Amino acid sequence: MTIPVILLKTASSGHTDPYTTHLTSNPLSLDVTYHPIYVPVLEHSFFTEPIFTAFEAFRKETGINGATSKFPYGGLIFTSQRAVEAFAAAITDISFIGESDPLGKESWILQCLEHLAVPLYAVGPATALSLDKIRVKYLPACRVLGGEDAGTGEMLAGLILEDYNASRGQPIIETASEKHSSGHKKPLLFLTGAKHRDIIPVTLRSASMEQRIDVEEAIVYASAESQSFSTDIAATLKANPAASFRWVVIFSPTGGETLLRALGWLDDESAKIHGPDDPCWVGRTTFVASIGPTTRDYVKKKFGLEVDVCAEKPSPEGVRQGVEDFMQKQMEASKQITGYYPFEEDGYHQPESTLPRDNNGI
Repeated sequence: MTIPVILLKTASSGHTDPYTTHLTSNPLSLDVTYHPIYVPVLEHSFFTEPIFTAFEAFRKETGINGATSKFPYGGLIFTSQRAVEAFAAAITDISFIGESDPLGKESWILQCLEHLAVPLYAVGPATALSLDKIRVKYLPACRVLGGEDAGTGEMLAGLILEDYNASRGQPIIETASEKHSSGHKKPLLFLTGAKHRDIIPVTLRSASMEQRIDVEEAIVYASAESQSFSTDIAATLKANPAASFRWVVIFSPTGGETLLRALGWLDDESAKIHGPDDPCWVGRTTFVASIGPTTRDYVKKKFGLEVDVCAEKPSPEGVRQGVEDFMQKQMEASKQITGYYPFEEDGYHQPESTLPRDNNGI
């Protein structure tokens, strides 16, 4: 049996998306096949000026043989693939160099950047993978840290405190004139979106005096719901009907209302999901998984929706494990009611559900 998994995100570019890799590999415990489908929710605008500023000063001061000691930051922080894309756009933009620059673009990229050796901290495996491709091509002396070992901002902040303090080892000097002197910790540059949680900078800045790390935040992109999302999600749901199971995985609060309206789950008057007396509560075959607790809590508070799965680990592995654990429980419940497991010749028998089914067959 093939189960559609609609992922409300943009598929990774330049390599197979990790969700495709994990969803199409051998099942963990069920004899089913997953069909991942990507529906982008967001549109992005990049702001590369803060990156220009940081690297232009470094380039002008160091020339071709750039010295890491002259770079104003001790490392860079990335919490999304969009930040990586903005970073890549900035360091490879021809307008950054200028027609009269004696180094030229190729010399800048191949000879100046290759001498920079700072840590590149990344949340989650997808961001780390995208960032590492940029590192290999343009920043070979840097290292990418985090990834699968830091699937949340909280986890990455802890990793940064441990790694950066171990490798730099000096407390911050409070006197402004001495703050970035040789032998003392430089600030980290946090490349982020216009809307973001502040858990990383707050954690790093509020550590003990010996552990504290300054963070400068640079807004390098902004996101908004795609103008085509309502049309795209409706078409995707129609093209991939739910026979026994269909999953929708949400990665951010953005697009929640549009999705619920497309499913027919949202009451027009209250802007909440339909109440318990609504007939759409019976026979639901579309299920919702959340990448993490922030998105889960938002849709519950805003729309009254209890997601079926909240990934314990915000990663492809975490989502898949949660989905399979949920379906295994549903199968056991179905067997107790019908006497046999779903996916057998007679088809799937859905036990009663506590959330709406799909409206109008969607």
